[in-house]
Amino acid sequence: MKEKWIVNLCMLFLCSVEDRKYKTVALWKICFYGIFVVSILLGEIFFQRVSLYKKLLDIVVGGIPGVFCFGISKASDQGIGYGDCWIILIMGISVGLLNVLGIIGIALFGAFLWAAFIFMSRKGGKDKEIPFLPFLTVGMAGAYLWMV
Repeated sequence: MKEKWIVNLCMLFLCSVEDRKYKTVALWKICFYGIFVVSILLGEIFFQRVSLYKKLLDIVVGGIPGVFCFGISKASDQGIGYGDCWIILIMGISVGLLNVLGIIGIALFGAFLWAAFIFMSRKGGKDKEIPFLPFLTVGMAGAYLWMV
């Protein structure tokens, strides 16, 4: 269980460094992350004797926040980037609905505080773009530390 969180955290860290620097994430990193998560899920199904029906239900329900983010991204002309949506979808499939909602909540609160700081220090206006993956990484680390 903890290994899955550490893998997610490491992949999020790698993607967030690129997102912060270039405001984009390479597609191969997202694909590698997705393949890695799927292999972990298949290992859980085949080697830990988890019910296939229960695991598939957890996967579908966990993916709901990611699908919701894709809808918001499409409606807002990529106000949330598709890379962020893919990462949230993969995270939700991996760690489950309630955990990913907690991670997103922490990330949104951190992004709000950062945006307020930028606005108050007059370093940016409403057109300033903020990369979201670093905040998701902090949210994942916070949720992991909360579990331990």
